[in-house]
Formats: sequence, structure tokens, C-alpha cells
Amino acid sequence: MFYPLKFDPIYKQIIWGGTNISRYFHRDIGLDKVAESWELCCRVDGTSVVSSGKLKGLSLSCLILRYGDKLLGGTTFRKFGDYFPLLIKIIDANENLSVQVHPGDAYARSNGENNGKNELWYVLEARENAEIVYGLKQAETKEEFIKAVSENNIAQTLNMENVNAGDVFYVPAGKVHAILGGILIAEIQQNSNITYRIFDWNRVDRAGKGRTLNISEALDVIDFNSQNKREICPQIADNKDYCTDAVLRSEYFNIDRITIHHFYISAWTDSFLILMCIKGSGVVSYDGGTCSVILGETVLFPACIGEFTIDGDMTLLSIYM
Repeated sequence: MFYPLKFDPIYKQIIWGGTNISRYFHRDIGLDKVAESWELCCRVDGTSVVSSGKLKGLSLSCLILRYGDKLLGGTTFRKFGDYFPLLIKIIDANENLSVQVHPGDAYARSNGENNGKNELWYVLEARENAEIVYGLKQAETKEEFIKAVSENNIAQTLNMENVNAGDVFYVPAGKVHAILGGILIAEIQQNSNITYRIFDWNRVDRAGKGRTLNISEALDVIDFNSQNKREICPQIADNKDYCTDAVLRSEYFNIDRITIHHFYISAWTDSFLILMCIKGSGVVSYDGGTCSVILGETVLFPACIGEFTIDGDMTLLSIYM
């Protein structure tokens, strides 16, 4: 009955998007420009639907309601019930995203949301000299930041970091950030779409109107004590048949990078597992059959699937609770 589940991507068109998702992953998207591809999600504004196999056509929300702990695992199901805790995206920042911040769980829940938004960026591709906004400059105080906001001088407060393919950045709630133009990333985050926009590079639409800013909420949630804490994870190389590097351990989600040169075996229990293929391809063998996994595919392994193996030459992001 259960098998590795693939889903149809959900594409989001936002003004800063481009064509790099279709180019990089060899997808026939059929849209001019795409900013985000929601690979795995369970939300009102986007719910994944199974793309193949006996469960084809069923939504992730339907699967959770129908199969509960068999899909999510006992511990996760007891904690979250029918609420899927993660949102997996690919983001094409063809142009600058707004400078923004996300709330933590407590603030989000006090405003009627399920949870806040902690996220991780894995850089898939970056043009030469590409940068991100990662926190504020070291000496920046809340008072100085408020003054900069009032004078429309926010750009001078921002801490910039150069990025390259393979770089990893953990962006906790409360950290000011922005992905800037020329970067393609895989984003793993809590299941939340709460964004408080601070600055949008003075960008306006054809009518001369700028996007809505959320300065008051942003000031409520910015953690001015941790803006310069470096939470950048280095890339690690290995030449074995496979190696597993711990990318992130957190209370919200965990991520490993698995580099497979030939063969990998996993005996996964009591939790769902998400594998996101960011390089190469391979074949998964499980009790009941096989399936291919190619570049750009995100696969959900139900908790009850048991042992499986992967044969191939590929790099995966392994995501679990």
C-alpha cells in the first residue's frame, strides 16, 4: 500500500521570480516567470497532490486524515495531529527579495497562527558575487534601526554575506534577512507563510505603488541580540560509497546531506522522511517495488515504509523531525 510519494509542484509567481527553476531542473513549467516551487506543503494557499501510484490524485491533507501515524509516525502525529509541520520550497531569486523578518512560535500563536517561521537555505546556484542580507551590522541597536527606518536608510544597516553554491544558512525567527538577485535555493521551513516586510528596495509597480511594509510587526519580532550570530554551515566533502553530513539539528526540523556515490541503505522508523534530490539521480528499492528519483524531485517516505535502499550517483537533502 505505502510507497515513496511524489507530488506535483505548486508554482508561485511573484515579481522577483525568473526562469531558473525550469532551466536548472529541466522542467516544462509553462509559465513565464516563477518565483517559488512549493515541493511539499499542506496549507490553504497550497496543498500537495500525489502525482503517481495508487494514491495519485489524493492531497497530502487527505493522506494525513486517512492514515495518520502510519504516514507521519507516532511521535510526530501525537505532537501535530493532522497538521503537517513543514513546507519545502525551491526559490528563484532572479531579483532581490524584500528585506524581511519572521516571527517565532509565541508571537505567531498570539496572532492566530499555528506556528512561527524558522527556515534553512541551501544554495543550489549563485551567480558571481551574489549576496544575501543576513542580519544587521554589528553595532546596530534597536534605536538606530528605528531611526534608519524613519529616514528610509535601512540599506545602510544591513549585514551582507557573499554566497556560493553549496552554502547553507540557517535563518531563525527574528533574524533580518533577504535573498538577493541571482540565487537559486532549496528552502526548508516550518509550515508558515508569515512574512513581515521591512524594506523593498523602493520598488514600485506600474501604478507607482510600493508593496505593503509591516514595520510595526517587524519591530515586535526582530531579535536585536542575535543579528550577528553566524549560523552558516560549511560544506563537507567525502569519497566513500556514501556519506551523511549533519547540516542542521533544531527543535523545528533536522537536515542531513547524503552524498551517494554508489549505494545507500536506510531503516527509517517512527517518523516520515523527506528526501530532496539536489544533484544526480538514483533508484529507490523498498518492500513492494522500486522508483526512480531525479534532480529536483522531493519524495516523502511514509513512516511505516521500513527499510529501503538507494543505488545511484546523487546528493540528497534528508529532512525529518
